[in-house]
Amino acid sequence: MNARDFTTLFRVALRRQRFAFAAWAGSFYLILALLPKAYQKNLGSMEFRRSVIEMMNSNGATRLLFGTIPQPGTIGQAIQWESGMIIMVLTAVAALLIVTTAGRRGEDDGLRELVEGTGVSRATVFAVQAAMGTAFSAVAGAGCGFVLAVQAPLFSEVSVTGSVCLGVAIFLVGCAFSAVALVASQLADDAVGARRLSLLVLFLAFAVKMAAESSEQRWLQWLTPLGWKEPLHPFTDDRLVLAIPMAAIVGAFSALAWRLYAGRELHGAYLRSARRSKARLRAKSVFSLSLRLGRRRLTGWLAGVVAMAALVGSMAGSFVTLTKKNSNYSDLVGKMGAGGDVTEKIVSIFSIIVGILVMCEAVSAMASLAETEKRGILDVELASGASRRNVLAGQAAAAAVESAILSAAGAAALAVTVGASLDWTSGREAAWRTVTQWPAAVFAIGFGSLLYAASRRLTAAAWAAVGWSFALSWFGGILNLPKWMLDSTLLGWSFSPGHVEHVPQAVGLLAFGVAGSAVAAFLAYRRRDVLAG
Repeated sequence: MNARDFTTLFRVALRRQRFAFAAWAGSFYLILALLPKAYQKNLGSMEFRRSVIEMMNSNGATRLLFGTIPQPGTIGQAIQWESGMIIMVLTAVAALLIVTTAGRRGEDDGLRELVEGTGVSRATVFAVQAAMGTAFSAVAGAGCGFVLAVQAPLFSEVSVTGSVCLGVAIFLVGCAFSAVALVASQLADDAVGARRLSLLVLFLAFAVKMAAESSEQRWLQWLTPLGWKEPLHPFTDDRLVLAIPMAAIVGAFSALAWRLYAGRELHGAYLRSARRSKARLRAKSVFSLSLRLGRRRLTGWLAGVVAMAALVGSMAGSFVTLTKKNSNYSDLVGKMGAGGDVTEKIVSIFSIIVGILVMCEAVSAMASLAETEKRGILDVELASGASRRNVLAGQAAAAAVESAILSAAGAAALAVTVGASLDWTSGREAAWRTVTQWPAAVFAIGFGSLLYAASRRLTAAAWAAVGWSFALSWFGGILNLPKWMLDSTLLGWSFSPGHVEHVPQAVGLLAFGVAGSAVAAFLAYRRRDVLAG
């Protein structure tokens, strides 16, 4: 492997994904920079924390999601328990997206063929792909550890060693799923398949973590990178020496990826594509074709939305009991949810969680339009006589239908579980609150349509709206952000027959979504050069 070739190619790959690095890592830094002060203000005394910890650890659903809270419940321990787990999952998602883009996407686009045609070795190309995942993991892990460490002099309950330990855990998770993405890139026949396979592994890894928490078999934590934080014990024992065997596991996965890469032909794959068939696909319209092409995506998201709604809904009773017993926790819930009493606020929070997933599917549906263009499906549609306007309008309509199905399914699952955990009045409220998150998804569809109409490369920027809304909905109230900033979120504008104060905002989101799609279809898209992207 030539060091000069590696350096040049790595710099090119890094430049191509500099915005992804900055967006993901920057959001992690911002959250951790603001959380210690917010936790210090909201957690209250140690006596109050002990009561909260006991109730959280006794709640099966909370323990499955985040694990157990260490005693005595310092600020650092609280941060690594909740926000640390969230950042680890997001780091895993970011790492696999970055690696599949640098690897399999580059191969699909012909970049690897071009690079190897200049004399660059196969080993160098693979090393750059692996280095991209490692570099992002290092940026995320080291940056998160540094942001917390520099606040150690301000908060006695945040230690430098604990900050470093949490940063190492984030780094290892990113490296582990980078290796998973490298393996998936060899197995699948394109970048989309590699991402789906990687996300499936991420889902299974989280399932193993949940199994470890439910069965209290701690050895299971070693089988999933998402469980490695618990053996390291950030802000408690800080067992940094255990990072060595974890790094060895990552190295083994990377070696497997190299063996698969070395034995694969260019544009080859070890797994047969499920999307390729000799059967003819008949579609009566662009709309029906869009629905047909997105059926696997819809099925996957449907399973995830229903599972998440059922899980959080089963937590309703425990959260209501905890909130009513602790005034400080009640204030915290009041900052995160909308409504009058405690039950309505918690139902509002749960509906937002489901709404985030529905928004993600809506943006994913619009992003798939860029994929169909790159794969040549758009050329076939246009050659068959379909107009550009109908193609974009059909995809937007299909995305709206898919998001409506997810909203209804999530509302039904949440209503049943909340009703069983609390009462059926709260269950009906949960159903209304969840299904009326749909306008946020329609807004995201319209926004994505405008971006796609301007340029295929800009379609992914619609994820910024999802990230912004998630951050404001989850952390905005806790961080005491200004009202005008909190009002800029797309989520939380739900309503029910007894609470109609947010109907104008919901109608506004719907209007923008429809208008955005219409403007994109009738004005911008027809002026863009499809071949140029």
